[in-house]
Amino acid sequence: MRRYLLVFFLLLMSISGISFAQNVVQPPKISNVQVEPVSNTEVRITWETDKEADSLVNYGLQPNYGIVRIPTADRRQHEITLTNLEPGRDYYFRVVSSDREGNQGISADYRISSEQISEDTVGDGQHDTVSEPIEVITEITPVPIQTTERVTTEEIIEHVQEITDVQQLQEILDTVIQAIQGVTDDLTIIGPPTVIPETTTALVSWTTDRASDSTVFFSPAYRYVPNEYIFSQSGTDGMTNEHEIELIGLEPFTEYHFKVRSTDALGVVGESMDFTFTTKGIQPEIRNLRVLKVEENSATLAWDTTVPAQALVEYQDLTTGVRNSIGRPSLATTHQMRISDLTLGTRYVAFVIAENASGDRVRSQPITFITTRDVDPPIISNVTNESTLFPGDGTRIQTIVEWRTDEPAFCIMTYQEGVAGGVEPVTIENEERNYTERHVEVIVNFAPATVYQFWLECEDEAGNSARSEDFVLFTPIQERNIIDLIIENFESTFGWVRNITR
Repeated sequence: MRRYLLVFFLLLMSISGISFAQNVVQPPKISNVQVEPVSNTEVRITWETDKEADSLVNYGLQPNYGIVRIPTADRRQHEITLTNLEPGRDYYFRVVSSDREGNQGISADYRISSEQISEDTVGDGQHDTVSEPIEVITEITPVPIQTTERVTTEEIIEHVQEITDVQQLQEILDTVIQAIQGVTDDLTIIGPPTVIPETTTALVSWTTDRASDSTVFFSPAYRYVPNEYIFSQSGTDGMTNEHEIELIGLEPFTEYHFKVRSTDALGVVGESMDFTFTTKGIQPEIRNLRVLKVEENSATLAWDTTVPAQALVEYQDLTTGVRNSIGRPSLATTHQMRISDLTLGTRYVAFVIAENASGDRVRSQPITFITTRDVDPPIISNVTNESTLFPGDGTRIQTIVEWRTDEPAFCIMTYQEGVAGGVEPVTIENEERNYTERHVEVIVNFAPATVYQFWLECEDEAGNSARSEDFVLFTPIQERNIIDLIIENFESTFGWVRNITR
C-alpha cells in the first residue's frame, strides 16, 4: 500500500491547482465535567468542549473502562447517561471527545463513590449536580490520540486533498519515501551464519535486520551442484530476527554446502552466500585392550576399535615417573603395538588413545604390566608364498616367501621336494643374524610344476625359539608355444613325426 501512496502523492504534486497543507489541528479541550445521579442504577455525565466534537465515556468498575459513545462530532455541549449501574459500587470514568479530523481530547480519570448513587437522591426529580470531580485518580494531560478505528485509504486521501501548504507537502512526501524505503529495502542477513556440527545434526543460526521466516538449503559436497541444493529445512518459530534451525539426518564426517534464506511479511527476501561445514565423525570405542606379551625390555599391547582409527600408546615408568609415547598414523580397526626400551623388573602403566579421521579422540582405561625375563618364543604369522616362471632357453622359477613375528626374531627357512618325505631337506643359511618382525626369503632353484614343502624356525633375542607348521607350495608349469603343441599332437597320432623332429 505504501508504494501506491507514494505514486498518489507524486501525482498530486504534478497536478496544478490542488493545495496540500493544513495547519496542525489541536484536539478539543474538555471542561466542566459534571456528574448527576438519575436513579440508583443511572448516572448522567455532562461536559463541554471548545469545538464541535463527538461524545464518548469510558467507564467501569475497574480503571480498564467500557465505552458509551455518540459518534457524531456536531456538538459542544455533551451529555451521556450511564444505565444499568449497580447500587453501592464505585465506578471509574473519563470522557473523550474527537473532532471531525479524529483529534481526540481525553479528560482526567474520575471515580464516583458509592455514597453519590443512593435511593435518597431519587424520587422528587430534584438532583444535585457535581461541579467538581469527586476524586481524580490519575491526572492525564489531553493530547492528540489516533482513533482506535483503522484509518482507511479514502480518509488519507481526503486529508491530503485538504492540504494547502507546499512545505508541509514536502515533509509528508519525505516521510512517505522513507517509509517506502524501509519496506522495500533488501532484507539483510547480518554477518555469516554460525554452525555447530555434531555427528548427524548441525545447529545453524543467523540474524536478520527485521522479522522474517527461516529456511536452510543444504547438500553433501559430493552431490553439490553450484546454487543447487538437494535438501531444505524450515523453521517453525514464525517471523523473528534471531533464526535457529537444527539440521537432522546428516552423514557423519561429511562436508556440506549450505545457505540460509529469510522472507519478511511483505515478501522481501534475504539470502546468504554459500558456506560449508563438516559433521563430526563417529567417535571410536576401544575394546578388548590386553597385554599380549611382556619381555625383559619390551611389552606388546593389542586392542580393537569400532571404527578405523589411528593408534597412540602413552606409557609411564611408575618407578621414575618418566613418560613416553609411541604411535602409528594409519587407520585400522585391529591394533597391535610393541613398546620397547623398557627396564627389566619395572612396573609400567599404559593408556591407549584412538583418533578417528575427523580428529575425535578417546582414551582407554589404564593397563599395567611388569617387565620380566622373556620366556615366550616368537609367534610366527601371516605366512605367504608366490612363485613366478621366467621362460626362455633356461626356464627359471623365482619363489618369494614372506612371514611376520610378533617380536624381533632371527628366522631360517627349510624346504624339501615333495610331501611324502624321502628327499633330503635343504636349509637356507643367512650370512647375517638380523632380528626383525618382518621376514622375506627368495628361492630361485625350484623346478617348475613341482610340489615343495617348507617350514620356518625363529628365535628371539632372549633365545626363545619356535617352529612353524609345515606349508606346501606349487611351482608353475612351463608354458609351451603353439609349434610344440602341434608337434606333440602329431607325435601322438603318427609315430613317424617323432623321427622328423630328431
